[in-house]
Amino acid sequence: MTQISDEALLERSQHGEYAASAELIVRYAPVVLYYAERYCYLGLEKEDLMQEGMIALLSAIRTYRGDRGAAFRTYASRCISNGLAKVAASQLRARNIPLALTAPLDEAGNVSAPSQDEPEEIVIRQEQSRDRSHRMKAELSEYELACLQLLLDGCSYAQIAGRLGRTVKSVDRALGRARQKLRRALAEPV
Repeated sequence: MTQISDEALLERSQHGEYAASAELIVRYAPVVLYYAERYCYLGLEKEDLMQEGMIALLSAIRTYRGDRGAAFRTYASRCISNGLAKVAASQLRARNIPLALTAPLDEAGNVSAPSQDEPEEIVIRQEQSRDRSHRMKAELSEYELACLQLLLDGCSYAQIAGRLGRTVKSVDRALGRARQKLRRALAEPV
């Protein structure tokens, strides 16, 4: 039995054939899983990311136009990646950072599971998280902090460069330095 091409399935799907859409979803579910797993390290739920990725895939199926020159696999991958990046950025906006920084971290720097700790231990962990947050902010220059804030607000490198009156290369370097400094700050004991 020969497999129907993505393009044939897309045409049938865009004309309302449910089975064609279902087949495309089954084919591209591993792609959604791949991109969703790339964002799990941020502390986001895999199931939520999978759901958002599937929504992006459905949008790609609905909006794909073969006359634009891109293969559907490329278009779908880009839609899924962009959709998940947008979700991750909105989840990690600055107003959510203080909540994330108060959560206890394990030795690897991941958010540990909630436990029934003593109140003193909870207060100590909150103080450690606050200290870690202050140390991270102290490590960054004003420019690096501004770049990071805009990145967390969902801006692209080009948008950050435009807002700060710098080049994209300068923004890229500043964010690279910020990442290195934050890794060091998080690796040091509190």
